[in-house]
Amino acid sequence: MNIEFIEISDNEEKSTLCRRVLDDLPLWFGIPEANDEYCAGVKKHRFIKICYDNQDIGFASIKVNNELVAEIYVMGILSKYHRKNIGVKLIEHIESDLRNKGFQYLEVKTLDESKESEEYRRTRLFYKKAGFIPFDVLYNEWGKENPCLIMMKKL
Repeated sequence: MNIEFIEISDNEEKSTLCRRVLDDLPLWFGIPEANDEYCAGVKKHRFIKICYDNQDIGFASIKVNNELVAEIYVMGILSKYHRKNIGVKLIEHIESDLRNKGFQYLEVKTLDESKESEEYRRTRLFYKKAGFIPFDVLYNEWGKENPCLIMMKKL
């Protein structure tokens, strides 16, 4: 298995890969606009693509919140490559790089219409497997209409 993590800055390449991967996955928590928002949003943030045997199969977009905290803005891997531990290896790569740059925490915020959704459950399990600690829903920041599950990991 030959995995590479390559940082890219070209906005068109970011959007194209983001769209291709997210279109392969179920709609995020039943929010049809989410994929469009993410594809536009990745242009503003650091972007790492995953190459597996010379094929682009996934990505992560990392948003810097402040000098201590970074956030996984969005990430995805083509569905046929799930359950191969590639996502966990990507998280480990991101953590190592951020730790070397002086960051202390990595967060993930997950939009959710229904905590009962399969995508919510799978996302939470993935990040738990990667060592993140779940936090309560932040109603003060997002409101009940758009709750935000936060999971955090100390680097």
